Amino acid sequence: MPKALKYWLVGIIFLFFLMGSSVLAQSEEGVIFWVPVKDVPNLGMVDWGLASFVQRALREAEEAGAQAVVLEIDTSGGLVDAMLFIKDAIISSSCPTVAFINHRAWSAGTFIALACETIVFAPDATMGAAEPRSGAAGEVEQPDPKTVSAIRAQIEALAEARGRDPLLFASMVDRNLEINGLVKKGELLTLRASQALEYGAGDLIATNREELLNKLGLEGTVRELSPSWSENLARLVTNPVVVPVLLILALGGILLEVLTPGFGVPGIVGLISFSLFFGGRYLAGLSGWEPLIFFLVGVILLIVELFLPGFGITGISGMGMLALSIYLVLRETSILFWQEALYQLFFYIALMGGVFLVLLAFLPQSPVWQRLGLRKEITGRAYETEEKGWEPSLVGKTGIAKSMLRPAGIVEIEGKRWDAITEGEFISPGTRVKVEKVKGNTIVVKSEEGG
Repeated sequence: MPKALKYWLVGIIFLFFLMGSSVLAQSEEGVIFWVPVKDVPNLGMVDWGLASFVQRALREAEEAGAQAVVLEIDTSGGLVDAMLFIKDAIISSSCPTVAFINHRAWSAGTFIALACETIVFAPDATMGAAEPRSGAAGEVEQPDPKTVSAIRAQIEALAEARGRDPLLFASMVDRNLEINGLVKKGELLTLRASQALEYGAGDLIATNREELLNKLGLEGTVRELSPSWSENLARLVTNPVVVPVLLILALGGILLEVLTPGFGVPGIVGLISFSLFFGGRYLAGLSGWEPLIFFLVGVILLIVELFLPGFGITGISGMGMLALSIYLVLRETSILFWQEALYQLFFYIALMGGVFLVLLAFLPQSPVWQRLGLRKEITGRAYETEEKGWEPSLVGKTGIAKSMLRPAGIVEIEGKRWDAITEGEFISPGTRVKVEKVKGNTIVVKSEEGG
């Protein structure tokens, strides 16, 4: 063997030895995962994006054989379903878990902290006030007794599993409970750090990360995680304030597109809104394939409807498929009661319907409506559409609809083609129409076949 090759092999072996020693030392030293569970401005509190982030962090910690996972909690609460998802992920994790309540763990934060094996308080930290509240689109309502009962049972079972006082934590959820010297009936329990240690709701008080690690005897490399861009996107688009806006834009845009020829701005806005509504959940891994399949089928049916006269079975079926896809997404992120997802769906549809009726009342005569609606290209012989000289003498004249009027379209009168609009009715191509009136640059027509 050449001497140079021999030295090269010895060097490679020595390098592998050093790398193995380093990995072994790191494995013996251990790694500590630090996971922030915090409210983020403009992104929300405890939501599905945060749930996906915590689940990923716990999975990576297990794969790395982490010595411990510390969840730094600072939240005022959030979505009940996302909170229960996080709680289940923590309970099922094989890694030792520590909750570091840095300032506050209110409402959903109480469950997340209680799910951890060890609870550490900052000196100014508080925990409690976990009464569930419901309400569509962030509207706060009085607590539903059925929901309170379910959440109370959850927190009592969780407290028993972690060896803590179930009644103490139940009083954070149910204001009808009373604990002498601590909380009166009609109030919700919120504990300070010193009280938590006194009543067994906490284990330690630590001012900062270093003190916490020292008191728990954790030594090793601290790996601090942060949410990915997809998880941040999920936090934004699953925000209770953003969701109804996306759905109104999505449903309204698709419906407006069906009612007007061609494909234009309303359809683009609708598809983008639907993509954000579904996409945030898929990027975060929070939804299955079924809603997407129904959504795509619905879109295909609506596209077919664009090329068929009238609003028939394909249009109705398409809207139904879209509604079903929305319900399935809401149902997947509503693990308490299926009725809640159904109520949310009805709320969004009703809200969108109200907005659409308002638009329908004010926009038919608007030039903006006409520009959005007239997207269909008329093929055939060359022609010129009058842009000026719209005279009242057109009133009473008859012609033929050359495109679908839903309610805007093209009509031909005395050999010339004009932009026209109806007062709400749909008119199929080839139908004889009569000019009812002229408003500015708008011809208003009516079907002669309809009387």
